[in-house]
Amino acid sequence: MSTVQFGSVSVDYGAGPVVVDVSLDVVEGEWLAIVGPNGAGKSSLLRTIVAAVDFTGSVLVDGQSTTTMGDKERARSVAYVSQRPVYPHGMAVFDFVLLGRTPYLGTLAAESSEDIALVWDALSTLRLESFAGRDVATLSGGETQRVSLARVIAQHARILVLDEATASLDVSAQHEVLETIDALRTSHGMTVVSAIHDLTAAAQFCDSVAILEQGRLRSQGPPLEVLTEAVLQDVFDPSIRVLEVDGNPVIVSLRSEESHQ
Repeated sequence: MSTVQFGSVSVDYGAGPVVVDVSLDVVEGEWLAIVGPNGAGKSSLLRTIVAAVDFTGSVLVDGQSTTTMGDKERARSVAYVSQRPVYPHGMAVFDFVLLGRTPYLGTLAAESSEDIALVWDALSTLRLESFAGRDVATLSGGETQRVSLARVIAQHARILVLDEATASLDVSAQHEVLETIDALRTSHGMTVVSAIHDLTAAAQFCDSVAILEQGRLRSQGPPLEVLTEAVLQDVFDPSIRVLEVDGNPVIVSLRSEESHQ
């Protein structure tokens, strides 16, 4: 069953198309990575899932068009973490995670005891109980990403859309966040669609990879079938190599011979 379906999706901000006629399906429960060079249209394609940009074509979530959903209805199905989330200065971690319950509240309604309990459950899942009173704007990059994921858990959405969730993190924090996302996907039955800058992470963590090139879908499929040297050298750079370390694919860009001279 396809949880998310893109049908001939195009995005144009007025200076020319940034996404061109992209069609692909995201199977329920899988983790799809969208990769490509800077400016390939990855973020714009993700934003169509939450109707944050105007587009032509169709984006369906569980068979329903995202453009016909109300904001709260959409938020009950899809949780979106942008490339540069805003963490309000002075807001406690608990209150930030509590924002995940907003789609379930009526106008002017206060949070219920159930909402409060769900926030504590989310914090507990990610071992963040001791952070509850901390100012979210003072946390490290890895900590803020974990807090964002706690908000996602509290939101109870089945689809998680991530835009470069680990781009600004060091290697250790990046690995921790990716492992956390994968654990949440399994334990909470989530489907994940994410733009990923790190090709090695995409190869090792994701079930499927879609490569965008100049806004067009170049290829989609299992990582080892899509992230080949031939394709990556053509799309990214001729210096890219696909290696194997302890049975895992590692994708690197090697220094050119000319640069040694």
